[in-house]
Amino acid sequence: MTATRPHPRRPATALAFAAVVWTAPAAAEVATFEARDPIAPPTGPVLGVDGAGVSLAADADRPVLVHFFATWCAPCREELPALAGFVGRQGEGVRVVGVAVGEPASRVRGFLASLGVALPVALDEDRSLARRFGVKVLPSTVALAPGGRTAAAAHGPVDWDASSTPRTLAALGAVDPVSAHLENEQTQ
Repeated sequence: MTATRPHPRRPATALAFAAVVWTAPAAAEVATFEARDPIAPPTGPVLGVDGAGVSLAADADRPVLVHFFATWCAPCREELPALAGFVGRQGEGVRVVGVAVGEPASRVRGFLASLGVALPVALDEDRSLARRFGVKVLPSTVALAPGGRTAAAAHGPVDWDASSTPRTLAALGAVDPVSAHLENEQTQ
């Protein structure tokens, strides 16, 4: 007697389940940064989408935002251009590094090109960086204060255009207060 499966395995079903589990609860919900316990970022470079090394280590004199995303994540697609705009407004006051979770370099390069986003992006194909930083939802952003202390994290999409975002990051020690003040004056 041969046993048959009532339902064949469906990779698409597994992928859809993973997307639901890993994606922020709803695109309409906006995440806020909250203080968190320190996490040590990797000290050496991580492979980037262009094949070069990308540093996730904190800078001594400016904060670093480590932004986790995936190409299949709808909130990530909406948020990345706004994050790039935030970086442009902050100037040299902050460094942002993207981390593509569970994706090959070729797919990530095409995704970034389709959005017109030019940020340094590290590959996290095995999800080890996401685990290290405690990321369970995409998108997520971890803010490292100057010198390397983990200052804050937001799990879900952030409103990078909100005037409160730089103030919140400055209060948590994750963005230079002068840059935050200047941006608030420009948006008012």
